[in-house]
Amino acid sequence: MQNTETSWLKVAVLIGAGAAVALQIGKVPAALPALQVELGLSLVQSGWVVSIFSIIAAGLAVFLGIVSDRFGHASVAVFGMLLTAAAGIAGGFASGGNALLITRVFEGLGFILTAISVPPLIIFVAAEKHRKTSLALWGMYLPLGSSLMLAFSGPLLFYFDWRILWWVTASLILVISIPVYFVGSRLSSSTIEQTLRPGFAEIIKLAGRRDPVLLSVIFAFYSALFLIVTGFLPLILIELNGFSLFAAASVSAVVVFCNLLGNAFSGWLHNHRFQFFWLILIGSFGMAIGGTIVFTQEVAGFWRVVAAAGFCGFAGLVPSSLFTQLPRYSPRQSVMATISGMLVQGSAVGQLAGPTIAAGIVAWYGDWSAVIPIMILGVTIMSACIVILSRNV
Repeated sequence: MQNTETSWLKVAVLIGAGAAVALQIGKVPAALPALQVELGLSLVQSGWVVSIFSIIAAGLAVFLGIVSDRFGHASVAVFGMLLTAAAGIAGGFASGGNALLITRVFEGLGFILTAISVPPLIIFVAAEKHRKTSLALWGMYLPLGSSLMLAFSGPLLFYFDWRILWWVTASLILVISIPVYFVGSRLSSSTIEQTLRPGFAEIIKLAGRRDPVLLSVIFAFYSALFLIVTGFLPLILIELNGFSLFAAASVSAVVVFCNLLGNAFSGWLHNHRFQFFWLILIGSFGMAIGGTIVFTQEVAGFWRVVAAAGFCGFAGLVPSSLFTQLPRYSPRQSVMATISGMLVQGSAVGQLAGPTIAAGIVAWYGDWSAVIPIMILGVTIMSACIVILSRNV
């Protein structure tokens, strides 16, 4: 039976589950130099350690969503947290690059299992009037967890070995998994878990429907453009505006935090009944303007930073709004993890393809402004997809 009142504490616990496993993304960048020295990581191995989560998600997220729908969202969410924590603990004992990479594979699997299983649980603990707000707030789990870990990993690594960082993040996940388990145990006898679980053929047919595919395409281009801007921003600030490495990194961290604020603001807007397609269109338009300014050669450092912050803030309207549509495009809650998996998979494909394509074009053209057509094209495709979706609203 659907709740008539929203349990905001349970919503916060479930968002905390996503943020907790996202810690495993934020711990790597600052630790990479130490890993290269101590474990002798090659440049290729370093790249795999950083990107393995996206690679796994790009290949397996939909399949893992099917697994979650079949075996129960609450159980799979907690299992994903435990798997992530166990792999993190094991990674702290790694004595070589290949061993560390194996543990990162299992961290990635656990991360995805949790990330795709939580939205259906949030739907159940939230009253119908607060569903969109709760799902919009869920959209900030990734920037919340990864940015917090990125911020604290520097000080931790100043005083401790990188292995401590691995064990600290694993311990935090284990601690947060306890309240998640109790929330999940209350839901294990709920209508979510009692609903007849769908067969694989039914879920695969569902995943091939037009509207979920369009949601996934929007998320793919959003993620591609977001990572192009945030990934290359420090380098642009250093090359074009003379920022120091420390200043560029610090400013970039603040800029990424604006994405978190955009997600939170989107939750407020959805609570006031703003239509999701308008928010995505507004977010896309803001991304186009901000991204264009960021990659324009002759722009002062201050205005480039302001444009990047605006880009990230407006961008925050997009993923939060996409997650609010999970109930609309899921015939019932028992198959929602599959749709969630499609969003995650689309995001991962964009993260992998976007920066690579942008870097290749800049290298060929020899000018950062060559990225601007990519920004315009990506936003145009996002807008076209959302216009098609809005016709069914």
